[in-house]
Amino acid sequence: MTRALRPTLAVALLLAPATARAQEASRDTTVLSPVVITATRVNAGAESPLVSTTVMTGEDLRARGILTVQEALNQVPGALTAQTGSYGGQTSLFLRGGESDYAQVLVDGRAINDPGGAIDLAYLTTDNVDRIEIVRGPTSVLYGANAVTGVVQIFTRDGSGARRVSVSASGGTYGTLDYSGSFLSGGEHASVSLQAAHYGTDGIYPFNGSARDNVVSAAGRIAPDSATDIKLAVRYLDAGTHIPTNYYGAVVDSNQAHLQRQWIGSLDAGRSFTSRLEARVLVGYSHNFTRSADGPNSASDPCDFCYDTHDVVEQWSADARLNFRAFPTLVLTGGAAYEHQQNEQDSAAAVTRGIGAGYVQALGSVGTRFSYTVGARLDDNSAFGSFGTYRAAVGYALLAGTRLRASVGNAFKAPTFEETSSTAPFDIGNPDLKPERSVSWEVGAEQEIASGALVIDVAYFQQRFSDMIQYNGSPPTDSSPNYVNVAKADADGIETALRASMWRIVSATATFTWLATKVTDAGLDSGPAATFVEGQPLLRRPKYLADLRVGVRPSPRGFAEIGVRYVGSRPDIDYQNFVRVTAPAYTLVDVSGEVTVLTEVGARPSVTLTLRATNLFDAHYQAIYGFQSPGRAIIAGARVGAGW
Repeated sequence: MTRALRPTLAVALLLAPATARAQEASRDTTVLSPVVITATRVNAGAESPLVSTTVMTGEDLRARGILTVQEALNQVPGALTAQTGSYGGQTSLFLRGGESDYAQVLVDGRAINDPGGAIDLAYLTTDNVDRIEIVRGPTSVLYGANAVTGVVQIFTRDGSGARRVSVSASGGTYGTLDYSGSFLSGGEHASVSLQAAHYGTDGIYPFNGSARDNVVSAAGRIAPDSATDIKLAVRYLDAGTHIPTNYYGAVVDSNQAHLQRQWIGSLDAGRSFTSRLEARVLVGYSHNFTRSADGPNSASDPCDFCYDTHDVVEQWSADARLNFRAFPTLVLTGGAAYEHQQNEQDSAAAVTRGIGAGYVQALGSVGTRFSYTVGARLDDNSAFGSFGTYRAAVGYALLAGTRLRASVGNAFKAPTFEETSSTAPFDIGNPDLKPERSVSWEVGAEQEIASGALVIDVAYFQQRFSDMIQYNGSPPTDSSPNYVNVAKADADGIETALRASMWRIVSATATFTWLATKVTDAGLDSGPAATFVEGQPLLRRPKYLADLRVGVRPSPRGFAEIGVRYVGSRPDIDYQNFVRVTAPAYTLVDVSGEVTVLTEVGARPSVTLTLRATNLFDAHYQAIYGFQSPGRAIIAGARVGAGW
């Protein structure tokens, strides 16, 4: 269950303690104490709405049995994930109707998208997560390339609080077996968290469908004094998936497999020199190794399509900025960043590029009703040159409980290494490619009823995408590049979120998204299986998305929730017959719950039993046309925890 929150730009609240209203809201287990960092990169409260933001707490996700970021994002307004079949299958994120490489995903400040924006969410779990912040709308002004339709940032727990150890195990349908252990310990000046987990399943297919995911994450915080803080976070995953399906979903392959090993690390340090001046430095590193292989199925297999490929993407980045409170109600931010990207495929020579950037932001308020932000950024990429971005947003408290907001900005997506650097005899890259770009605006309103017991939020947005890169299979000459900037598309929509906590033990959230996408220039595409068809919607974007979650907590020892998700019909391609089709709508019902059967007393640990059923009514559906999705799955488990 998610709560739509908006970051404030009333600077007087930036470093203030939580207000009484925030304390009241924190009683809802789905709500984070209102501190939002991702939208402005400054610690900000949530009293004044400016951009559309959702915050999900790790505590809430764990209570509801949500183990993957994919599952969590499916409950965010305007967000849709699509997985190719079984668990571990390639998983894409479509945010506000943009392309699957238009949303930037960060872990503790380090972007984990491949250069060019591609991201596979299949193995990204909620292990050791403190919270997930999702900002919808263009955010390149703060995060550079690929933050076209939004940013998803995952924050690791720093271990603050009492020392605690917990272990959990669960299992069930499809041969699922999951187990994990964690350690948390923290004091005023230092804290640490550590978690290790294993996830395994036989998958939904009759053969060659198993998947595993081993995750280790750790974070430590040091605060030697009230003016200094340092956080180091590291995450490692070792995952593998067996893939029996071919490119159109038929179960025909007995030994195709995919392997991924990834390191993610960041160091975030800050120092307040005076009550007005703060400096922050963020250094990040990621190393992603993937291998995909498919050998002959038998001794007589001619192996026309056999392969064994590997890909290594290495990225490191550094960002330094100053936050200066020029007035009690105005914070000015100035920063500079540099990123190094390197890609190595099979035996080919590694290709690299560097990106330097500078950015500024003003964050302020006028009186108690009006708040604003304005920012600009200039990126210089060694692959395509310079690109400037901007964003401006305003918020106004019209009446008690009624808040309005509006924002406008642009963003860009960098070309991939393959699109700019690949060489014959295969694809020929185009070093003259420009980045894909967008211009977007939105207006929104939030209404609180009964002192926040009922909150209704509505946003309308328009996005214009241009210079979209396409593959040209028949270039004018053999030496001409295969990639060109030609296509254009629009994505407009309405996002509605409702949160109710009017009853002591019952809470509910509901979201509804109406989305209209349209290709305005098909570029080079033609034929019945074209990705872009002028005047037609973009592929795999449903017109309607809806989600309803109702939770009941009759006592501190028990919690139960039922969730219903509707995904409307959407255009797709039948790759077996190479024709455009309409994928049918589907509705999924999930239930989850936990009950503490032994409470922690002295040396006795607490014992909590958990139960979760996904796709309760065993709906037969295809998130991606041709690929069968999981049926009903029931997972039962237990969690044992102790503190001292």
